[in-house]
Amino acid sequence: MPVRPKALDGDGTLADQAYRVLKQSILRGEYPEGSFLSEVEVAKRFRIGRTPFREACNRLRNEQLLDAVPRHGFLVPEMSFHEVRDLLETRLILEGVIAELAAKRADEAQLAQFQRLYRTALQHARAKAGMDEQVHANTEFHLHIARMAHNRELESLLRGVLERSTRLFYMIVRSSPTLERDTQDLLKPIVDAIRRKDPAAAHKAVIRDITHGQMNVLGRDLWEKPR
Repeated sequence: MPVRPKALDGDGTLADQAYRVLKQSILRGEYPEGSFLSEVEVAKRFRIGRTPFREACNRLRNEQLLDAVPRHGFLVPEMSFHEVRDLLETRLILEGVIAELAAKRADEAQLAQFQRLYRTALQHARAKAGMDEQVHANTEFHLHIARMAHNRELESLLRGVLERSTRLFYMIVRSSPTLERDTQDLLKPIVDAIRRKDPAAAHKAVIRDITHGQMNVLGRDLWEKPR
């Protein structure tokens, strides 16, 4: 049974609060792809009125997390094969370069924080923490590589790609039977390579991590399938 997200937290307008709880629910897969949001069910679950509900759904539609279907309401769209592959290919290109720069530019304070982020991700995986904690830890780990690259444009680009990839991260956490081992085997080589200031090894380690996730989501045959 999925973990219930936080109810409205009182921070911001009702539309802002509705947007946050609905977005988290969609990203976590609590509203299945291909299903319509029930205004009645959402209102009962989160005590959201019609106007905040519609404003929140329109914001989510602009972020491509919902589709508006005339006379039917708001639909949670299925992620197409090409959409998933495009995101993963973008990560391969972007994070490979970022890892190389991080290996060259990271300072000692950043490296220490990077080690802490790795340990947090490993602890969450080992303790079988909630999906939210595990996804957040993995995202922060990869964003920190971009911070160590000291390039704000690359960091901004990666933040956007990771945001759009959140649904994939939840899919991986839900489906992986070896998350603890994968976290150690895939993330530790990235940490070690950047600490050694080895750009080539850092690039290789990041690519290996992302590729492993690609195979989990797409399968090797689908990943290698031509467009």
